[in-house]
Amino acid sequence: MKIGVIGTGWVAGLHLDALRQIEDAEVVAIAGRNETRAKELALPIGAKTYSEPLSMLRSESLDAVFILLPPHLHGDLERACSEHVKGVLIEKPISQSLETAHAVNESFKKAGTIVSVGYMNRYRLSVQKIRELFSQPENEGILAHGWWTTQMPPPLWWRTFDHSGGQFVEQCTHLVDICRYTMGDIEEVSAYSTCGYMKEVSDFSVDDAMVVNARFASGALATFSTGCFPLGGHPESPGGGIGLNLSSRNHRITLSGWNFEGTVHSGEETREPIPVDENIFYVQNKAFLEAVAQGSTSGIHSSYEDGMKTLATTLAANESARNQNGSPVRVAF
Repeated sequence: MKIGVIGTGWVAGLHLDALRQIEDAEVVAIAGRNETRAKELALPIGAKTYSEPLSMLRSESLDAVFILLPPHLHGDLERACSEHVKGVLIEKPISQSLETAHAVNESFKKAGTIVSVGYMNRYRLSVQKIRELFSQPENEGILAHGWWTTQMPPPLWWRTFDHSGGQFVEQCTHLVDICRYTMGDIEEVSAYSTCGYMKEVSDFSVDDAMVVNARFASGALATFSTGCFPLGGHPESPGGGIGLNLSSRNHRITLSGWNFEGTVHSGEETREPIPVDENIFYVQNKAFLEAVAQGSTSGIHSSYEDGMKTLATTLAANESARNQNGSPVRVAF
């Protein structure tokens, strides 16, 4: 299977490392505006480089494309890919605009493109365990609490609200998506945000911190807190770093860290650690490429429409915080 990659950022390296381990998967081309970085990524695998993704799509005979770009650069490339390749994997979030996402979705549906969105945590053993437990009779998820309080990521686009959508849209989207995957769709959110503490950072227009309340269609509830202000990230402090707690009548599951290491708590004494996945990008990418080869989406855990629903939830939180002064906002999909 011949693969093209669009984007040369940090996550591109993770995907390429995973793809090297997948039999019969060959990355033949990498496209990116940072030509030096593209050549660094392409050299070890003998791939061609392109400064323009459209040139890559027209010149190469590709089976699948990985779009690994910031939120504001999505849209036209997805529509172009729908005309040239059978399958597309898109890093999250799929856009910073729901209108753009709807237009892209129509292109994919018209072309019959097989699409996977890079919510790799859906494939983790810990998240699959939660989904299994919460699907048991009388054991649905009732309450979740998630937090993502880490240092500001270095890319310039990330600190620009119109490019990234802010931390809740760009990073905490993982927490929201895990909750949606295991507890069902969120129908309403309310949020507050604060800014003005990151005085030393130039061209900074995202929020320093945000708190979000969410109500699920099932009646379940969740709270999320996010912050990019810490110096050092506060990874070990309570409420710092990355974590998510989810509870039902019979279980409480704790997830911690970027790898979402999980423990199932049943009653007061029983604790069951969940095995950690060795390389979640390998698991996700292999499932995607198998789906493309078989022409079936059954093995893909996050469809494009799933990505749209998670995006709609995070954008609604931004609307509540910025335009509604904390007033509830219905999640419009």
